[in-house]
Amino acid sequence: MSARNSQTHADGEVITDASSLVEVVLGDASARRGPAKHYNPGDAQVSVESQGSFSRNPKDASKGLIACRDRYTAELINSDGDRIAVIKASFVAAFSVVREEDPDEAELEKFANSTGRLVIRPYAREFIQQLSTRMGIPAFLLEVLRFHGSVVEEDASEVSGAVSEVGT
Repeated sequence: MSARNSQTHADGEVITDASSLVEVVLGDASARRGPAKHYNPGDAQVSVESQGSFSRNPKDASKGLIACRDRYTAELINSDGDRIAVIKASFVAAFSVVREEDPDEAELEKFANSTGRLVIRPYAREFIQQLSTRMGIPAFLLEVLRFHGSVVEEDASEVSGAVSEVGT
């Protein structure tokens, strides 16, 4: 899978045009039940922290690897305001990239918050939903993400009862 969008480097090269998805892996994960006595869903919140890093291939200086890490924290509260559960998980999407220049921090951040997040989200969405179901609590659904220009937006209209994402 090749990533495509409009993240242009100063020399005109587009990072995503030079990158290909290598793998997506689940890093660490944890789930903890809260003190709630009943599971009638109330509020839910999800926070996501995205981070990108780059490393150069020591055997071929024209190649490198971009690692995008998303850390999710999902908290489900019941209608009385008591915590039902907290689920935490981190995912890493690795992209091979062929380009002469190393991306700067701004490029990595933009790539991680757009392409990286779009690639990781379906895995995070499925994992958190499955884990909440296996815990015997209401299914915890993340919204679907949409790409609009160079901005990643959530599409709550497609997912009934989905949680809202705060902080990036």
